[in-house]
Order: sequence, then C-alpha cells, then structure tokens
Amino acid sequence: MSTPNKGDGTDSSTNRRRVLQGLGAAGIAGLAGCGGQEASDNTERTTPDIGGSQTSVESQEAQNVVQELAWLTNQTLPVLPIQEKLAQTFLTTDDWDVPPTDSEDIQVYWPTEWLPREGKWQATGDDDRLTVAQWAVPSDSQYNPWNGRNYAEPRRMLFDRFMKYNLANAEFSGYAISDWEFGDQSLTLTVRDGLTWHDGDAVTATDVVTQLKLDMYTGGALATYVNGNDDDGEFGPDDVSAIADGISAPDDSTVEIQFAQQVNNQIVLSYLQPKRLVGKESEYGSYVEEFESAGSVDEITDVTGNLSSASVSEPVGCGPFQFEDADSSRTLLTKFEDHPDAGNINFPESEYLFQPNNNGRWSALINGDTDGSATLFMPSNRLNQLPDHVKVGLIPRHWGMGLLFNHGHDHVSKVNVRKAIAHVIERESVATNSGAGTNSKVGVSIPCGLTGNFSGQVEDIWLDGVAGEFNKYETDHDAAAALLEEEGYSKEDGTWMTPDGEPLEIPLKCPAGFSDWVAGAETLVDHLDEFGFETQLITKDNGTYWGTDLANSDFVLALDGWANYNHSYPYFHFDRIYRSNAATNQWQVPSEWEAPPLSDPEGEAQTWNPADMLAELSQQSQI
Repeated sequence: MSTPNKGDGTDSSTNRRRVLQGLGAAGIAGLAGCGGQEASDNTERTTPDIGGSQTSVESQEAQNVVQELAWLTNQTLPVLPIQEKLAQTFLTTDDWDVPPTDSEDIQVYWPTEWLPREGKWQATGDDDRLTVAQWAVPSDSQYNPWNGRNYAEPRRMLFDRFMKYNLANAEFSGYAISDWEFGDQSLTLTVRDGLTWHDGDAVTATDVVTQLKLDMYTGGALATYVNGNDDDGEFGPDDVSAIADGISAPDDSTVEIQFAQQVNNQIVLSYLQPKRLVGKESEYGSYVEEFESAGSVDEITDVTGNLSSASVSEPVGCGPFQFEDADSSRTLLTKFEDHPDAGNINFPESEYLFQPNNNGRWSALINGDTDGSATLFMPSNRLNQLPDHVKVGLIPRHWGMGLLFNHGHDHVSKVNVRKAIAHVIERESVATNSGAGTNSKVGVSIPCGLTGNFSGQVEDIWLDGVAGEFNKYETDHDAAAALLEEEGYSKEDGTWMTPDGEPLEIPLKCPAGFSDWVAGAETLVDHLDEFGFETQLITKDNGTYWGTDLANSDFVLALDGWANYNHSYPYFHFDRIYRSNAATNQWQVPSEWEAPPLSDPEGEAQTWNPADMLAELSQQSQI
C-alpha cells in the first residue's frame, strides 16, 4: 500500500534512487480496492478452490534460498502475515457472453482488459459499449506512466502489456512481446507482428527500447541487472551509459538486452510482463536523448523531473481501443480496427465512468450502470443486492493484510514478544471477518512470507519436504505466556506487565478508509485484549495514516500489505519484507537477524543478512 509504482506492479518496491514520485495516498486507496462493511460474527466461510498450480521449476539452489528466507521470516517475524486476498471480479451476462467465473480464463489481471481481446467477452444484446469505472476525474486524468499523478485507468485498453500472466498457475504468455529467449547473460525480445500505434505508425523495437530505457533511467529495478550497479550509490551518468549500451534494437522487431550478471529468469520476466507499451519513440525519444547526454547526477535528476511532470491528456496508444474524448464524468474509447485482436471484439466502444468510491461502484453494478469490474471488494450485504445476471469470480492477488511491528519500539522489537502476539491472533477468524462473508480473504497457514496458500503452493511447492519444520503459530495462550515470561513480563489481574511494572501497551493503528481492514483490525484487537495486552484500535484517515503515521514510524502495531502484490514469485515478497522503503524506513526492520538454520532448527543461532540472500536469489536461474 505504501510502496511506489503500484499501479501496474511494474517495479519492485525497493527504490533507493531519486526517482518518480509514486502514487499518493488517495490513489493508493483506490488501487487497493478496499472498502466494505464489517462482517457479523456468525459469517460462514469456506476457502474457495480456484485451481491452478505453480508451474515454474526452480533450480535446487534457488529453491534452497527461498526456503532459507521463508525459514528466517518464520523464526523472526519481521512482519506477521495475516491473510491473503482473492480479488472479486464482476462480469455481467444480460447483454454479454462471458466465461464462467470459476474458469481458467478469468485468472488474469484484469479480466475486463484481457477477455475482450481474446473474444471471451462478447456483446450478445443491444449493448454496443462496454462500461466500467475509473477512480480519477476523466478530464483530469493523464497517460504518461512516468508521471504518477492521475495515471488514467483507460490505459488498460489503450496500451498493450508486454506479456500476459496467469497468477493462478504462474504462466507467462506473449502479447506486445510475442516471444523471448534467454541466452548467456542476455535476453532477446520479439515485438508482436502487426502491432500499430493509433496514429498509423508501426510499433517497432525502437519503441520498446525507449520504454525500457526510460523505465530504467527513472528507477526501474531491472536497471541493476543491466548496469551491474549494486544500488548502494547514486544513479549517475555511468549507469545511464551502461544501460544505453546494454539495450539495443538490431532490427525493427528485435530487442537485445545484455545483462551485467547472471539473472533469475523468473524475476526478469516478472519485471517485464506488467509493463505497458507507451514509449513511442517519436513521443518520448527526446527524454532518452536528454538522459544519455546528461553529464551529472543533477542533470539526470532534472530530466527525471521534466519527464515525471509531463502530462499527456490525449494519448497515442497501441491497444485495441483508441482515445476519443474525456469530460468530467466519463472517458470514451473506440475500437481500433488495425489492432491484431480487433477481429475478436464485436462491440465498437468502451467507456470508463467516474466512480471515485466503492459505494458508487457497488451501486453501479447493482443498478446496471456498469457491465463489470476488474477487481473490487464488495461485502456480502451488497453482494446480496446484485441482480442474477451479475456473476462474481475470485482472482488471486498474492498479497494481503499483515500486522506490522515497529522494530524501534522497546517491546515489539523483541522476537519473543512478536511470537507471543502471533500465538494470540487467530488468523483465520481475522480473514473471515475482514472478508465480510465474501470468501475473498484466506488466513495464512504458515507465516513465512510465501503466498499461494489458496492453492496449496506454500506447503506443497515452495516448502516441499520441509514444511513440517515451520512454526504455524497456532492459537496457544500458554505458549504465548511462556514466551513473554521468558522475557521478564508478568501477568497481574489479567493484564500483562512489563519488566518495569507498567502495563504492556501495544495499540494498533489502521487506515479508516479500508473498512475491510477495519473489520479485521477489530478482530485483532479483540484477540489481543482477551489475552491481556493493553491495546486499543486507533483509526486514522488514509492520508494521515500513510503520509504521516507510517511514514514517520509513529505506531507500535499497524496494518499494511506484507507481500508485493500481483507477483507470485517469492523474491518479490521477501524484498518487500526486508529491503523495501516501507520495511527499512517505516517498520525499521534491522539488516541482520539471528536464527538457527533450517537444516538444524534446534541448533545454535546464526547471523543472517536477507539482502545478501536476495542478491543470491536474484542471480539463480531456472531450469
């Protein structure tokens, strides 16, 4: 939630250079799709079976590092993963032929973007316009991806993603980049044949190079693979030069990327896949020239500032729909007949209505004002109001609410206190209440930083053969009490006291605008209070919560996303937990940790450096 660049999940949350400003607090609330109402205590819930399995095959070396990082997370709890989110997606069938909600077809982001391209969202009645929603005022929206302000949601139909990705089974497939091949420290990308800009120009490899270079020059994590920079210093002219030399277009359809080190293919593809092809050379090539002629860090910063402040209101896209106009209430797009997938689409228009809050979006679906929603949280009391022709599916987010510990605090900085808290909280009941009867939240089975609990990936894939060694932190007040007593805490008249004889106060802060999180937080506080902690729930408006309280480490316990959403590969989640700006600057997680090795769980504690482990994983290739 507080990490930058979340609009399309393009880059890692780690960003240690002076780069584009990320989405503000108002945008974060919208992208998270949170909202809703508190669930009742008797909500019946079952874990949905969405199918799918992890298909990437790890080298043994990479698998070992993943398991070691999971073990370290499980033993030290830098953050307590509480739940994973399954996003609700809405598809109407009154005037539309759409896939079944339990089908493999909808397990992509976003169904309203992908399904029409493949002829899997077809008009069958009188409706000749696909209507969905957008968060920002359409006439105030803009289409420069390097400017995080009001980056318009119609981009999903206007610009093609590099690749398609199914998060249920972790499969990549080609799109704007139709094919790719890894070599020895190299990658060749092939541009899709017949792809055309909306002004009639052919999409070429030079456009893709422009996109990649600007992403890297403005802080994209893939840059470190190309320039060989360990990212400890400032991004300067030498880095720009290395990237300029490392990315080329030998012909109109081929892009060559030369890496400065061995690469983990899964990580590289995960960085590339969500990118949208926006960087038309005639529109953005001048910024590339300015970066490559900059002679100092300050000049690079100036170019970055110019690019990040540029606003594009009438975009030249390359997707199946082109921009027509925008006013205060809607954005109108029309089908671009020269797109390779235009023949699959049997409706001529798509529009995005201004819907700045969840309540409005719920009402629009209930009243038939919109034809679907890619991802949205709707509580059960509103779900029950949907007409029969609105179908609801669930899509994995590989992300969810976690309990943050302020590692600068006297008490929750102690590992035994964190473990005690983990033994007190009933994660499944928190997920049930947070999900508000929607089956969209799944309690974490093993708090270890791995996602995929909804399809059995954690124990059956990533921790295959070692899952039994991990602590599940099942609810156990006796175990929690023993851990606290080991640290010198004691219980008096039902309240836990510090070694100094003061009540052990651990208040929990929560963003008020995320009402599903508030419901979960209320359950968390009930658990902590019942055990005897001196706790209270403090809700803050979203802007204050993200922009002040978390930013200034002004909390003891707080809520945030514990995983790097839309990524299934574990590297991104451990990077979020140990190296992100949120982790190091807000949660104040240390750089080194003490724990016994997975190979000897009862053995002597060793010193672990997660950053070094992540660097090792980033260079482990798949087999």
